[in-house]
Amino acid sequence: MNDETKNKEKNVIPFPGVVEKLVEKGMAALKEKRLQDALDDFQQALKHDPNHHQARYGVVLTYIELGQLDEAVAESKRMLQEGIGEYFDVLQVHVSLLVQLACYEEVVTMLEAVLAEGKVPSSQAETFYQLLHFSRQMSEDDHIVDDTMIKLKEADDEPPIDLLNQLDDSNVKIQWAAIQKLKKHNHPLVFEKYIEYLKDEEKDLVLKTFILQNLKDKNVEGQVEIRKLGQVEYINPQELNDLFENPFGQKVATIITYHLEQENPSLKEMVLQLWWQYLFALVPFSPNPKDEYIWAGAVHLVVMESLGSEFDEKEISDQYNVNVNELVMAANELVAVEEQVFQGIEL
Repeated sequence: MNDETKNKEKNVIPFPGVVEKLVEKGMAALKEKRLQDALDDFQQALKHDPNHHQARYGVVLTYIELGQLDEAVAESKRMLQEGIGEYFDVLQVHVSLLVQLACYEEVVTMLEAVLAEGKVPSSQAETFYQLLHFSRQMSEDDHIVDDTMIKLKEADDEPPIDLLNQLDDSNVKIQWAAIQKLKKHNHPLVFEKYIEYLKDEEKDLVLKTFILQNLKDKNVEGQVEIRKLGQVEYINPQELNDLFENPFGQKVATIITYHLEQENPSLKEMVLQLWWQYLFALVPFSPNPKDEYIWAGAVHLVVMESLGSEFDEKEISDQYNVNVNELVMAANELVAVEEQVFQGIEL
């Protein structure tokens, strides 16, 4: 083949709509689990339009379904670097894949930078904070759960009994890995085990919130009993609201931002992260007392203490115009909850 022929091939213009038709074919094949056909269609579309965001995203989804997570991560990373597709949608998939591959330190580094910019859509911020919190916990432990515990596999009609039993394991990381894998199961045995888990006062606060969210995502209706910190609540998972739409939570976040954004933006981000993590651990319960200034000051105080910084309790109480004793009591409650989160992990 001479150079002139090669140049002609490079300049061939596809028939109008051919790329869209290939992407549609790929999506249909993906839904029908004809995974190799789907991959072929998406890759064929990309030969005509290398930057077609739907085709690129289709490749990522197909790799995930094929269990080729390394390839999926590499492709989603390229999409982020090249600015292909909706950035935060691609980022959510990319970070979730990194968690499944136990790349926790990479997740922490990436999400800390993204969240510090304060541009994450509210609809996705909760998920990013959850992933950041979990990845921090996991990256602190040298005894990381084996990759095979995390990777999701094709769901069976009935989950393996040993997988259900992992929810009773003393290691909270193993419980978390089991919850991740059980997401693909819709069997009544899973929901029965979840309900049992929610009623167990000794189980981890954060994992209970994840289970409630899973029940909501699976469209489970009806009242379920949940116990946390000596409190009992009966709630329909479908009535759970987005954490970041919590009016009280938003009021506290606004006060924190007002007091710290100009003075110390980095400190503000750490205080906000701790606040949302605390609320996530409490779901579906709320902090008491219902005084947003007390809690804004309390979270500020706890972060200062965790950083080993010099601070004066009276000065912080004056800054937020609250009683110093009430401030310290709220801070102690917050620390007590934080100490219970992932309590089964041996550091």
